[in-house]
Amino acid sequence: MRFRIVLVRPRYGGNVGSAVRAAANFGVAEVSLVDPGCVLEDDPEFVRMAMGGDRLVTLATFSTLAEAIAGAQVALATTSRRRRDPRAILAPAEAAQRLAESGASDVALVFGSERGGLSRDELSRCHMAVAVPTDPAFPVLNLAQAVGIVLALLTVGAAELPAAPDPMDRPAPHAEFSAALTHLEDVLLVSGFLDPQNPARVAGQVRRWLGRTVPTRRELALLRALAAHVTYLFGRSGVGR
Repeated sequence: MRFRIVLVRPRYGGNVGSAVRAAANFGVAEVSLVDPGCVLEDDPEFVRMAMGGDRLVTLATFSTLAEAIAGAQVALATTSRRRRDPRAILAPAEAAQRLAESGASDVALVFGSERGGLSRDELSRCHMAVAVPTDPAFPVLNLAQAVGIVLALLTVGAAELPAAPDPMDRPAPHAEFSAALTHLEDVLLVSGFLDPQNPARVAGQVRRWLGRTVPTRRELALLRALAAHVTYLFGRSGVGR
């Protein structure tokens, strides 16, 4: 299982350097920055905190989270439990088990900004969300600490199952997952299943539900076929004409 680290809107070069060092500690070869608020070139704090890890890790910069995770089979968001629905957040052990069962070989671990973390929209773009168990009285970890702890909890002792021989039965890239869900949401909106004034209320729950299953390409093809059939039946019924 290959991990990549995605840091969304990081503000401090020292934190990025420490995250890069943690990535190198656990054999993670790629750290992506989304809309960073710091300039790493000639930043002494970045160099000091990376401690040479930047020679082992490739840094890439993206404008949006969607671009940064497009090639990953699974995007796993990290979040605190503050002001979140705890039913949608996994403990690290649960996340590690689901990743192992999914057979995914390319996993993006997504971390939010030092101030505010990930937005609700960014969380919804990921398959699953994980939180590090901390004292509720002081739950928020430093960004680089979170990177190191999550990597340790997900990689130490994590079981890996053999990949499915047929590529259609392997986890779909995140871009395909997102496109299939957008297709389904469009159909459900046109059919009247979703409230046009607030489609995200139900659509967001559907995204979280299907995201936790880490669907394969074959399953996404079935989902698209189902959406297309609903469109066909809706058109044949003459509703909305």
